[in-house]
Amino acid sequence: MAGKGENKDFPFGEPNKPSKELAQPEASGPNALFSLWLEKKGEREFPLKSEMRPALMARYLQHIYIVDILDDGKDFHIRLLGSGVADMLGKDYTGTLLSETPEELDWRGEIYGLCLKRRAPVFYLFELAPFGRETVVTENALFPMAGEQGNLAHLLCISVEVGRTYDT
Repeated sequence: MAGKGENKDFPFGEPNKPSKELAQPEASGPNALFSLWLEKKGEREFPLKSEMRPALMARYLQHIYIVDILDDGKDFHIRLLGSGVADMLGKDYTGTLLSETPEELDWRGEIYGLCLKRRAPVFYLFELAPFGRETVVTENALFPMAGEQGNLAHLLCISVEVGRTYDT
């Protein structure tokens, strides 16, 4: 993965976009899912979605969301949005096409596309500022998963709060 300042695939650090790409997950939730993803994929390019069973991720389910890849990444279907993620966003987008979400979420299609292009996990930080003078910092991870035919068809994603900053 590209280091800070080396990424030409995505405009990390621009306003209203992920602030920083991480080489590896740092928080416990993304790190645990990365370990599980690696274990389940084995020698294959991706694990099957059916192998990433909820019981294996029970501790983190509220922070997990699953995205279906439509038409080679021209759109995405938010299959499932954990309650913790819905709380952070202020709305549950389960069952929604990304193209039907508010414009301020358009960057998500770009980051999902980066995961598709690389055919590998993507780890990043994002700063949510919906709380006035308080900013919530989240660590996020996207993991590509195969459909039953072995094709790249889904993204397993996690978003966890890792800190807060306060404007004075």
